[in-house]
Amino acid sequence: MWPVTTQVIVLNGGSSSGKSGIARCLQAVLPDPWLSIGVDTLIEAMPPVMQGSEAGIEFAADGGIGIGPAFRALEGPWMAGVATMARAVVRGGVS
Repeated sequence: MWPVTTQVIVLNGGSSSGKSGIARCLQAVLPDPWLSIGVDTLIEAMPPVMQGSEAGIEFAADGGIGIGPAFRALEGPWMAGVATMARAVVRGGVS
């Protein structure tokens, strides 16, 4: 088996800072297909009880975000799944 190169672009910034727009522009100009996956996908997939709870994720009025142990417990496997998808795209000959 040969080494596989996985490319990931990380866009980090506050809410409404343009991350999604930048991702769409990159998808339009880069030669290979790229997936756009944001942490919002994880938050939307979480049980509603974890949204707005100390154990899950809390959003403060001043823009602060509190992350609890239940969120971290889901975040690790989610990130591993995203990495697996990125590797699968490369192995599948798409990228």
